[in-house]
Amino acid sequence: MCSERISEGACIEELCNEYYVVIYKYCMKLIRGQKELLSFAEECTQNTFLEACKQFSNLKSHPNIRGWLFCTAKNMINHSFRCMYLQQKRESSLHENTAIDFHYTDPQLENLLEEDTNFDLLSQEILDHLHPFEYEIYCDYYINKMSIATLSVKYQMTESAITTRIYRIRKSILHRVQVHFRD
Repeated sequence: MCSERISEGACIEELCNEYYVVIYKYCMKLIRGQKELLSFAEECTQNTFLEACKQFSNLKSHPNIRGWLFCTAKNMINHSFRCMYLQQKRESSLHENTAIDFHYTDPQLENLLEEDTNFDLLSQEILDHLHPFEYEIYCDYYINKMSIATLSVKYQMTESAITTRIYRIRKSILHRVQVHFRD
């Protein structure tokens, strides 16, 4: 990669100069050239070279530096996609215009949100309607963040049975919330 006489900083700079554009193009290929993800590709490329800096002592003796960079870039892209999708799964966002349209088309929503609702009391009231066994599963899964596999072992049920129970509990809670706000 670099001769022994060149400093580590100069060697990393040489590495960046030689491979940055190639790795960036590879990241662009992995995101299929989607224009809204340009900064995503740029960030993954930069993170690839940051990782190269962190692991420079191992990297300088690596037999295939180019392959290492490509593999690291692919891992960075995959990790970023995974984080992005998990975030989208947990978050529900409204586009600005959609929220404005929604506000104007449903005046009941405004009244609902302006009410002085004690959400802690409401959630406890809704959870009190659950069977004690369901409440225990609810707490383990949603509050204690236990995995399906762990719950399966704890309750001596199959994973599909646990998944079905969680689905039914969630459905029951959503129904209770809808009934509460409908009244």
